[in-house]
Amino acid sequence: MNSLFRVSARNHAGMILMSKIAEAKGPDEFVSLNAIADEMKLSQGFLEEIATSLKKAGLIRGRKGPGGGYKLAKPASKITAEQILIALEGPVLLVPCGTKGCHVAKNCSAKSLWGFLQKDVLESLKQTTLSSIVYGS
Repeated sequence: MNSLFRVSARNHAGMILMSKIAEAKGPDEFVSLNAIADEMKLSQGFLEEIATSLKKAGLIRGRKGPGGGYKLAKPASKITAEQILIALEGPVLLVPCGTKGCHVAKNCSAKSLWGFLQKDVLESLKQTTLSSIVYGS
């Protein structure tokens, strides 16, 4: 499927993982990756890779052994979609305007369009909390 803006499988699975962890019954409940993988039909290995990135970013905490798994490192209301996406794949960048990756930046007439969209996307991601994703609030 072709799409102008495509969300990567890593970002999609990362949002699912964070949402499932946020839905835990209590703030001290650890959620098993195995349970999420089974429920959502995702690879446990893939979720483990994603969890490692989220843990490095300080968004989740892990515990090994019986009763282990992952829990949020801070309240869902304090975690933004932007933080999650940056933890998973780095800065959110629609096009490389203003970077060395763009060889036409000096003469680009579309730069204002991409800049406008970039600003709106980033603002939306900054304002969208994990809590609002999970609970709609």
